[in-house]
Amino acid sequence: MIFKISLMVLFFEFVFSFEGQAQKLWTLDECIAYGLEHSLEQEITGQDAAISKEHWKQSKRNLLPVVGVSYPGYNVSFGRTLDPVTNTYVERRFVSGIRGGLSSSITLFEGFRKWHQLAYQRLQYENSKYLAQQAKYDLAFKIMDLFSNVLFLEGALEIVKEQQRSNLLHYQTVNKKVALGLMAKADLYEMEATVSGDSLSVLQAENRLDMAKLGLLQEMNLQETTIAITVGLTTNELPETDVKEVFNSALETLPQLKLSALSVASAKKDLAISKSAFYPRIGLSAAINTSFSDNIKDASGTTVPFSEQIKNNQNKFVGFSFSFPIFGNGRVWSQTKVSKIRLNKAKVKFKLEQQRAYKQIQEMLQKNKALNAEELLNQKQLRAKEQAYKVAQKRFEKELINLYDLQIASNSYLNAKIEQLRILVEKSIQKHYLDFYKGKFKLPTMASN
Repeated sequence: MIFKISLMVLFFEFVFSFEGQAQKLWTLDECIAYGLEHSLEQEITGQDAAISKEHWKQSKRNLLPVVGVSYPGYNVSFGRTLDPVTNTYVERRFVSGIRGGLSSSITLFEGFRKWHQLAYQRLQYENSKYLAQQAKYDLAFKIMDLFSNVLFLEGALEIVKEQQRSNLLHYQTVNKKVALGLMAKADLYEMEATVSGDSLSVLQAENRLDMAKLGLLQEMNLQETTIAITVGLTTNELPETDVKEVFNSALETLPQLKLSALSVASAKKDLAISKSAFYPRIGLSAAINTSFSDNIKDASGTTVPFSEQIKNNQNKFVGFSFSFPIFGNGRVWSQTKVSKIRLNKAKVKFKLEQQRAYKQIQEMLQKNKALNAEELLNQKQLRAKEQAYKVAQKRFEKELINLYDLQIASNSYLNAKIEQLRILVEKSIQKHYLDFYKGKFKLPTMASN
């Protein structure tokens, strides 16, 4: 019975059944999940997100006051030294004493700069998360494309091998007829050339398949020499969906649009940070210091006790500062102007990303429609060429047509099968793309598989 494209999956499983006993069969979800877990690039994007998160946390801590402790110091001087008690020089060993204190400061107002910085860092953290998510989707679809390429080349290889087996049977038939004198040797030479060409076609198909598998292994970061895959090809029609409906879903879920929207919000906060430099700065500070020295004596010449000195030598103060920017060489004005330009640029880029997404959705839906139409017509063409090939085989056996006509019918049927396989593979990929834009595509994980 002639090979049926609808039984492609079963045929693949049969072909790889012996290999599968010793080698794992990888599904598409398993390939994506493994690639996401073992990709070094994904690890880097995850670390970038962790850095952004820490910057965000630090911007929160920047709202707290700064507290410092001056460590006690104990200095001993020898020789000619200025005595801080008598304010005279002494020619002996001198102990300057122990000094220490506690200080704190906080900015009460500076144009809400720190609050804007806090909001900006939060947006940067959100941005890093969407960047990591976008990188995951990019890797997933890259693996998906490589997987589909392997699938297509496997199917093409089996079709070429089937063609080779068919031509070998024709070669045996021609060889027998030539031996019986029913056909000329020229037909045998032509058939030998065809069989030789089939061997080259099989070799080339195997090489292309090996290269495709290597690309898939490298993208997955799987340390193996080859890989065996298994998948079910959908034969259902791709749903016809309204462009605006898909686009509205993409606005809510598409990472690249979320990134553009966050860029606009970040640019607004950056402008607010620049403008905060025009406002006055109000600060509050406080400190307490004390000291002890062996040179502080009482009336009897005895060193004043440590506890008494620590209490008597305390120095406390509370400070209030106010500063207002008057002129800074136009630096603040320049920074504000640049921030405004960046904000306008971010808004234009957001509109551009929306246009790109809308065009991508239009092209995707148009391709979906084209694939549905192509599959329907190609199925009819495939059935017709299958029947034509069967008829050609029978007519060739009855010597009603020559070998050349048989080859034309065979090649035509071969091309129709390969085209049908291409359509089925592309439909499977398009289904994932449609789910992605609708926000229904879920990244698989190793645990779920």
